[in-house]
Amino acid sequence: MSRAMKKFLAATFSLALLFGLAACGPQTSSSDEKKNGGGSSDSEELKIGLVLAETGPASTLGLSEVQTMKLLQEQLDKEGPIDGKTVKLVLQDYETDDTKAVTAMDRLISEGVVAVVGATQVSTTAAILPKTVEAGLPFVTVAPADTKNENVFVTTPSSKTVAEVMIDWLNKKNIKKVGWINASDAFGVEGLPHFEELIKDTDIEIVAHEEFDASATDMTVQLTKIKKASPEVVIVWSRTPGAGVVARNFKALDFDIPMIQSTAAANQGFLDQVKDDNDNIFVVGSKISVVDQLSDSDQKQRLKAYRDAFQEKFNAIPDLFAAHTHDAISMIVEAIKAGSTEPADITKFLTNEMGEYPGMTGTFNYGEDRSTAQPDGLAILGIENNEWKLSE
Repeated sequence: MSRAMKKFLAATFSLALLFGLAACGPQTSSSDEKKNGGGSSDSEELKIGLVLAETGPASTLGLSEVQTMKLLQEQLDKEGPIDGKTVKLVLQDYETDDTKAVTAMDRLISEGVVAVVGATQVSTTAAILPKTVEAGLPFVTVAPADTKNENVFVTTPSSKTVAEVMIDWLNKKNIKKVGWINASDAFGVEGLPHFEELIKDTDIEIVAHEEFDASATDMTVQLTKIKKASPEVVIVWSRTPGAGVVARNFKALDFDIPMIQSTAAANQGFLDQVKDDNDNIFVVGSKISVVDQLSDSDQKQRLKAYRDAFQEKFNAIPDLFAAHTHDAISMIVEAIKAGSTEPADITKFLTNEMGEYPGMTGTFNYGEDRSTAQPDGLAILGIENNEWKLSE
């Protein structure tokens, strides 16, 4: 087992010991900084800023991100200062409003954060990215982002990676004809170009393509057009709640083929939307959602430790979005533990010194690729008894 793996397992198993601790809320302003304890009042504070959608429509994704932040803050408080420095996670809820997110980013910069994690949505991440670049802050994103700047690091599997997982599954099922439907927002339009590029030299073809407004409440017209093209599968690229609307319309139209959705549907909000009518609906999701169904491995052990701690505290199972946030915070903390406490030093550590990092999302190596995690944390998930089931 590698040194990085041993360190990571030790950290995640210590997380599992947090059962029964009192909740510690996120830090929202400098006046609240001393409330969560975890170090002497005269220790130096290192603030990590988070811009997440705790409220608003995107909270279907953001809530588990915020919960993970709270869980990790408890772990940091329990462990105490790192070389005399107390790490504080400073949350800004942008309320699913990109304009408010930009204001929140300004606030975090003014508070002197050493790194930033965010944002829940692709459009929001793009909106605040220039601020982080201008401030010279390492920005570890929990949504796909442009990594042309050296201080931007992405935790999410790229749209290309997700498309690869889908195509693998299609090949195993001998499915060739694809009906494609996506939201017309920043995330929704990302998947198709990658999918089209990956199937160029295969016998998979897209027989129909439709788009919808992400805020629409009915996609029956688009799905009816797709059905007429006689696809063997319908692929959906949209976040909730739109993803769930498409799924419900799909069932209402009596499609007798599978539907497979992108990672943006791999959350409890989607499960709630398709409750009791979800046969033949699949998503690309995190292995953490089906950890008990995995074969024994180091990966299963660390996923289970995190899952158990999260479930004990919140009576819920962490999803892929929670995993992104766990990895983003943990890698920044790993840099701090290695003595990198200034923004430029954290960026240098993540790029040149961290090496392979076995995360909850998958394995990272930012020295090789800052734009994505490896696909080893993903799986195709079906639904059985309104819970995720590993699809073979």
